[in-house]
Amino acid sequence: GHGDLSRSRRWGQLFADDGEQDRPFLVRFHDGLEPELSWCDLERVRTVDKALEDASDQEEEYQCPICFTPFEEDSQIVTPCGHCFCRSCIENALAACQTGDPTERPCPLCRQTVSLFALKMVRTGQRIHFLSDDLSCLNGSVFVLRSHSEVGFASFHFEDGNAYISHSSARCPFAGLVLDNGSLPPDKKFFEKTFWHQGSRTFHGELIWSPCTWYGSERWRIVMQFSEDLAFVTTGVMKLRSHRHACLLDGVWRVEWGNEKAPDLIRVQGGMWEHRGMRYWLNLTDPAKPCFVWRGLGVTQWCELPEAPLEDGQSLLWVTDDPKHPHIIWKRLRGPYDRYDRIVFYKLLGPNGFEYVRHHELRLQEMSFRKGQLFGNSYLHASKLGVESYHFEELRDDQVARGYISYESMPAETPGMDTGAPVPYRVPFEKTHWDEESRCFTAEVDYLRHYGSTWQGVATVTYRMVFDPEFLYIQSGSVKCLNPAAGTAPAPVAEEKHFGKDLVYINADAGRYLRSQADNGRKPTLQNVSPQIQRSLQEALDAANKRND
Repeated sequence: GHGDLSRSRRWGQLFADDGEQDRPFLVRFHDGLEPELSWCDLERVRTVDKALEDASDQEEEYQCPICFTPFEEDSQIVTPCGHCFCRSCIENALAACQTGDPTERPCPLCRQTVSLFALKMVRTGQRIHFLSDDLSCLNGSVFVLRSHSEVGFASFHFEDGNAYISHSSARCPFAGLVLDNGSLPPDKKFFEKTFWHQGSRTFHGELIWSPCTWYGSERWRIVMQFSEDLAFVTTGVMKLRSHRHACLLDGVWRVEWGNEKAPDLIRVQGGMWEHRGMRYWLNLTDPAKPCFVWRGLGVTQWCELPEAPLEDGQSLLWVTDDPKHPHIIWKRLRGPYDRYDRIVFYKLLGPNGFEYVRHHELRLQEMSFRKGQLFGNSYLHASKLGVESYHFEELRDDQVARGYISYESMPAETPGMDTGAPVPYRVPFEKTHWDEESRCFTAEVDYLRHYGSTWQGVATVTYRMVFDPEFLYIQSGSVKCLNPAAGTAPAPVAEEKHFGKDLVYINADAGRYLRSQADNGRKPTLQNVSPQIQRSLQEALDAANKRND
């Protein structure tokens, strides 16, 4: 009878052709033989005994909905939403997260958010993943923003079992890294509730800014997932939470600047709004006198609210300490759309957001010459490390070349950015392209877009470098400095210099390599080399000989 069928039946999956497209169906059989089926009408194959359908429904309760295999003992996991999976299947589903919190993922069946730490064994009801307060695997490490590579510029530090974020750099206020009330964040802000999970290589912690707010939030919850070698942050999220109530200034406003500048439209929601790519938050310490700071400029703007409720069409007069805009008028076009008690928004970490990498000090003695390849090599100007030196890190799988310019040892008299900010420590190359056949590397650095400022009047610098066959020096190419573009017109070239003549760059380890070649009786072939490059190579060789004498 069908009772015997349900106990001995095994299953498989085939495809049937209905004449237009392939459609999957489930074929079940009980005699242990391979089925002999020919292509046939799909509806005929689907015609089965009702008792067999009822038995299959019972069987589905004991098989994983991802891999369709029966649950093994101690492998059945249940989610908070009540769905069961194989342990490996649900863990792999959570690990597939590419952005955001790597320990949270929608349930594969109902799409309800599932936390890795809420998974339980069906048989025992016990959780299978636990957070630890042991941060020893991160001790002594510092992670910096790849775009700045500066310790103290929103860098994460792990010391003696503690973790903190540092804003000790003098560049922070110039980059708008100030609290919502205009004050500077502390040099060290320690995380609270810090945890580590070894299985997912994730750090969990909270930053409490109360009684102040930052980006409109009193509390930041941060989750970071690290690479296997703990060299960089692969993904993560900063969850910024605010418990503000909707404020009286919520709604749509027209901002009138009082001069020839065109009006702007902004939408204020929960005391927050976005303008030209920047977020702003009202400081409501004094509810009758709201104020806020222009991010990156340090200008304070404030007004006095009337006692009567604000109506559509009503105008507010704001006062600033900027002489160009001493008075600004906001005209209310519409009131608030809704009211709410809490605002939550996210800032992503990793390649799709704020990219953090482990900080390594540049040490000349640790740099080695990698013959016949670009990546892994560094090139110095006037044999000075960190004085506009070029460093080439890797060629990614997607053929994006990674490298940066180091300014971390620039002389004290070097002019800073035109806003007054110090020069960034390390500036990453952008829009990179590497042609292995011609040994040509091209890139761009956009100071105005990336750092919000020109440098000595220059907005953008483009690079074209051609290397010698051994990658001992930059043979030819150019550096073009471009002034800010006016409208749609091409950016004017302020200055152009040429490698091999105006700019001489040789490998950071050229002296040691040339000495080893000389010791072995081999002399490098230097063809079509400018006198300037020959002189720099000879100076590097003399310095290497002197160090070994």
